[in-house]
Amino acid sequence: MKKCAIIIGALFWLSSSSAQSNSNSGIAFKKNEFRIDVLQAIAYGKIGLSYERFFERNFSVGVNANFSNSHKIEADFNNGFRNNIPRYEFNPYLRYALSKSKSRFYFAEVFGSVNGGDFKEIVRESTNGVGYYTIKQTQYTDFAMGGSLGYKMYFKEAFAVEFLVGFGSNLTNKAKSPDVISRVGFNFGYRF
Repeated sequence: MKKCAIIIGALFWLSSSSAQSNSNSGIAFKKNEFRIDVLQAIAYGKIGLSYERFFERNFSVGVNANFSNSHKIEADFNNGFRNNIPRYEFNPYLRYALSKSKSRFYFAEVFGSVNGGDFKEIVRESTNGVGYYTIKQTQYTDFAMGGSLGYKMYFKEAFAVEFLVGFGSNLTNKAKSPDVISRVGFNFGYRF
């Protein structure tokens, strides 16, 4: 956690001391961006990829896809410490830049999330009047809505660093899916 705080502090210091212009530079004409989420990959074993398309007047839209393969979460699921394990997540989003600068800005976003994974529960069954308990594993799919706040900065008008924190709530299958969907990320990207 301390290393993460040092890295974030260093990036904010670099962004405040950089000599990038706030005028309409070449970055305003670059409308597409791809990103990879480094924090999710290191902390949770998730692969997180994002695409974002920029429009006029501080708006952008994008989609984020996460796929989980965490051995720790898998072990917790198999040992009974958790009853669900998220496997995938697709997040379309709409963002609004809260700052005037095109090279460094805060943003707010609203997102939807189609997510799914495995669910297991202990079920009481009976055969010929004899009751017993079994563990049944099924899959779930759910839809969530939520919001996020973040900060993005660019280096050399192409390389992006983004920090994002947000939460949403699953809406349709709450008995099996996680109650809360989090969108926390530290992304590196390229704008073209």
